[in-house]
Amino acid sequence: MWKLIISVIGATLAVCIAVPAIAGAASEYDDIIDKVSTKTLIHHIDNYHGKTCGSPDDDYAKKWLFTFKQKRYYSGDPRDHQAAVESLERAMSSPKGAYAVVYEQNKKHNGTAYLIKVFWTEDGKDDYVYRFYKNHQTSGIALARKEGSRTKLYVATIASPKLVLGGSNCAPEYLWGHKQSQAFISDLNISAGSNKKLFTSTFPVDYPSGYAGPKFPDTRSAIGWWPDSSQYDDFTEKITTNDLVSYVNRNKKFCAPADHSNSWFTALRQANISMAKGHFYHKDYMTSLERAMATGAYAVAYSAEPSGPRYIIVYWSENRKDFHIKFYGDAPYRTATITHKWGSNAKLYGMFAGNVKPFWDQGGCEVEFLQGNYSNNAIPSAQFNESYMPWYGGNNMKIFTSTFDVEYPDGYKGKPIPGDRRNIKYLALGDSFSSGEGDTDKNPATDRKYYRQWTDVNEDKAKGAPREKCHVSTRSYPYKLANWMGLGSGPSAAWASVVCSGATVYDMNWDNSGGYEGQDSPLGRLHGYDNKGTLQKMALNEMIPGRVKQIEFVKKYQPKVITLTAGGNDVDFGGKLANCAIYPVSCNWATSSKRNELKNDLQNQFDKLKNFYDELKSASSHKAKIYVLGYPQFVNGDPNAKCKSTLNLDNREREMITNAVTYYNSVIKQAARAAGVKYIDTETALGNHRLCDQTDSYVNGVASLRDLAFSGSELQESFHPNAKGHSAIAARFKEELRGENPLHYENCPGTGKLYCPDDSATKKSIPDTEYFTVQNEDEDMRVVHYQSASGQIVKKEILTIKTHEIPYKSLSPIKITLYSNPIKLGEVFAGADGKIDSSVTIPATIPAGYHTLELSGVDEKGHKLNLYQTILIKGPNPDDIDENGTPDKNQPCGAFIQAANKDEDLDGIDDACDPEITDPILYTARNGKSSLGEDEDRIYLFRNTRAANLTGVTNDYVGKSKNQNNADALIGHTLSEETRGLAFEKLVIMKEDDGDIKKGTPIILAKDVNEKCYALKPEDYLSPALKPGSKDYKLRGLIKLNTLPKGLVVKNNKVAKYVLIVYTCLLVIMAFCLFAGIPNLDMNPRQVNSLLGIILVWASVIGIAINLLTVIFIKSLRSIAVVLLIVCTFALAEGCFHYFWFSQPFAGGR
Repeated sequence: MWKLIISVIGATLAVCIAVPAIAGAASEYDDIIDKVSTKTLIHHIDNYHGKTCGSPDDDYAKKWLFTFKQKRYYSGDPRDHQAAVESLERAMSSPKGAYAVVYEQNKKHNGTAYLIKVFWTEDGKDDYVYRFYKNHQTSGIALARKEGSRTKLYVATIASPKLVLGGSNCAPEYLWGHKQSQAFISDLNISAGSNKKLFTSTFPVDYPSGYAGPKFPDTRSAIGWWPDSSQYDDFTEKITTNDLVSYVNRNKKFCAPADHSNSWFTALRQANISMAKGHFYHKDYMTSLERAMATGAYAVAYSAEPSGPRYIIVYWSENRKDFHIKFYGDAPYRTATITHKWGSNAKLYGMFAGNVKPFWDQGGCEVEFLQGNYSNNAIPSAQFNESYMPWYGGNNMKIFTSTFDVEYPDGYKGKPIPGDRRNIKYLALGDSFSSGEGDTDKNPATDRKYYRQWTDVNEDKAKGAPREKCHVSTRSYPYKLANWMGLGSGPSAAWASVVCSGATVYDMNWDNSGGYEGQDSPLGRLHGYDNKGTLQKMALNEMIPGRVKQIEFVKKYQPKVITLTAGGNDVDFGGKLANCAIYPVSCNWATSSKRNELKNDLQNQFDKLKNFYDELKSASSHKAKIYVLGYPQFVNGDPNAKCKSTLNLDNREREMITNAVTYYNSVIKQAARAAGVKYIDTETALGNHRLCDQTDSYVNGVASLRDLAFSGSELQESFHPNAKGHSAIAARFKEELRGENPLHYENCPGTGKLYCPDDSATKKSIPDTEYFTVQNEDEDMRVVHYQSASGQIVKKEILTIKTHEIPYKSLSPIKITLYSNPIKLGEVFAGADGKIDSSVTIPATIPAGYHTLELSGVDEKGHKLNLYQTILIKGPNPDDIDENGTPDKNQPCGAFIQAANKDEDLDGIDDACDPEITDPILYTARNGKSSLGEDEDRIYLFRNTRAANLTGVTNDYVGKSKNQNNADALIGHTLSEETRGLAFEKLVIMKEDDGDIKKGTPIILAKDVNEKCYALKPEDYLSPALKPGSKDYKLRGLIKLNTLPKGLVVKNNKVAKYVLIVYTCLLVIMAFCLFAGIPNLDMNPRQVNSLLGIILVWASVIGIAINLLTVIFIKSLRSIAVVLLIVCTFALAEGCFHYFWFSQPFAGGR
């Protein structure tokens, strides 16, 4: 009985003890998870051994997995890190895998840095289990391994490199782990009160019996997280530069500013052998650099120390895989470094160029190669800092352009390092009418023409430099279009121009692309160069025209927009002009007997042009919008027009030129229609600014014919649009697209297609012009411009004639004739293959000059085939090649050119060969030239003694030994210390009120290194310049003016814009106050409203007047002024309302 009672009591007690557990009563383990876990991963260490990183709100709860995948500082094998990432990803995605994130939550001075440790197993999830423990001392959680288990447990550490390894990066990243750090299960034991906290875990858990506390944290927020920005987003703007301006003003050594953005390679190619350190290696430097630009990587940097010399530095590696650019550190001490890629121990080569004078304490201010590290000379480290680095100094270098790979941080939204060519949206192709040939002005910032680097180079075979005269001007219409399209400029530009003066369609299309040796017939500019392959690869990378076919750039860069002019050189238009320009009588191309031949030549370009346009479509994967420009009329064909600078172009020749341009544009337009691409009509783009028009010309006449007589190098600059002409062409382009951006313009509206070929556009349907509407007896004749012989030959010499691509009928006779007046040179026979390989002797009776060589025969089908080219026949005397009895060097315009014996602009160039005739030049000014014995830190003012009748000063002394121009008299230069070190900007001639030009005052505008403007006036400039050392001679200075002379206005559109905006904003505020109501004042509110209304009226009227004047006179501010004009009009309406409403006796108040 007692046994039964005891059993019942025991059972009852057991039930009573168990009931609370079943009902959810707390157990002794329920609070442990709260004590050993964390919901955040705060990255903030304050003053850990003097280092501080992070902030109290810098939480990595969502970022830890992303951070695990980062390894920027640690120099270990990146393959180990990648293996760790892949292993963890397998553990997180596999049902057999498990992972845990543990946070060592350290604070301030506790002796260890902040850490995150990640533990995982790829396939051993079931071999581990978390258990709770608790004793009289502590409680916590511990990971247990099942007995007999052999699965691996990995661990990796995430922490700040700066805190742990002594680097410069505060941002946490993967440091080490995985295979090198096998984990112990004790590492996952976490006790309450310790500095370790569990953030998340997917390991199995053995919860205690009756456990009612929180579950183990299993936070998945980090999966898939990716940053949308980085701490470096504004960094590249702080370590890059848009220009390379050499400037020195230190220790009484001064070199005037000169921009080498467009000539840095040219500067490095120059070496003063007697001074430069390591000059024995200079050729090796340049050869190696060219290889790097072809197949490796390079960076051009700029040292811009405010108080020291500025120099250009280039770093390079011939193997692109050896180096890359990485970002390090935290603001404000971030840095970018060209550093080795993993496994590379290659040498990073470098050299620098600068002004010779400050570095060697001798020589002048020319910028050239100084030294490099090929022979272990010192160069600055390839590191670019946003600010001074306090622990080791740092440098002031900026990156101008770079082709090194860049390891941008994940989430980076900043600008790329300049030099990235992978986003070319617009590519300009074409010939001289697209290149800017003829922009003969000199850039005052460089003292050179505006031609781009690598496009105005004379041959130097010793340095491996071919002759390159593509003459791409930075003021040509493609540059203006790119600016309009917002595609940037310099190394960061999203566009490029690979046009080349003299280019034919063959130089642009795919024909024989693999065997191409560059432009310039017959062999190509790279023929005979051992480094041809390097030069061509370099050209494709650096957008250097003339070395590879232009279509190769399209194929590589896949632009969205292409513009081009093509075909002019295929009909030898330049040769025809030269043929006509040098003779006082009409050339043969202007005679009626040659019209049919000329028309056939132009018409027969149709198929070639259409095929080329189709090739461009294919090369761009049918994704580029193609705009084909016609040619502008560049000469007035009116027989009554008065010509100043067209040499001997007579009425008939100008008539031929204008009609040929019109008909050829019809051919080009028809070919564009047939291919379905957009034709841009620029024929009348130059308006009344052609040659022989009475307004200022937008076209060059004949350029540097004196040079032409000996080398022919500058003929190509003649008869081409100048900078103003290219602006007019760009404006016409915009008009043709109705102001729409070429990237967005629809060539085939409503179809969604880029191209819409017109089957009715054929060669036969090209519209005739009256000039060419004559009886054509030779409709089956093919007329082809073809370079079959050398372009120059001396009388009595043998002229070799060869043909290759275009065959005549086998073994048929070929007549050889010279024009203008037909002179038969003989007859030769084609070979069995239809090609010519023969020669003729140039008779002594043929007059020296330009002639047309014509080969007349029949082709394989029996149709007439005429090949022609222009050749220059010279007399046997090299000093008188035009055989007129006067040495060529003594003729004002050189050989073959009849001088006009006039010089309207007084520039020393006869008007017959002056490329641009301006108003008379009275004074010139510039910074000194050390090559002439002058100081570059002074500005020199000269008077043009040819203009003595205009200046009124007739007896100036001209120091011929001190000045290149022997007609310029030095009348003063800067003397005082406050005027030294200024850079010349502009010269303005101020006239007195009576308009007498003799009283004109030359005013010089200059800037200092801080871009502050100064105005200078010469002392006693109306007195003659005296010879140094003569009686009464004294140095004349240039006086700094505190105020500008009356009538002289220096435009500062930036300031004007802000003034307009601020003034208009004040009007808006006043109008708003009136609209919102006036607060209670002592005055009658009606009087206040009325008074403020009339004030607003007058202020608005003034604002309207100012903005109207801005619209009329300041073109650059026109758009913003129109907007502000509208705002001012509304303000005027508001003011009128308040004045009239509240000034009436019956008006109600607000």
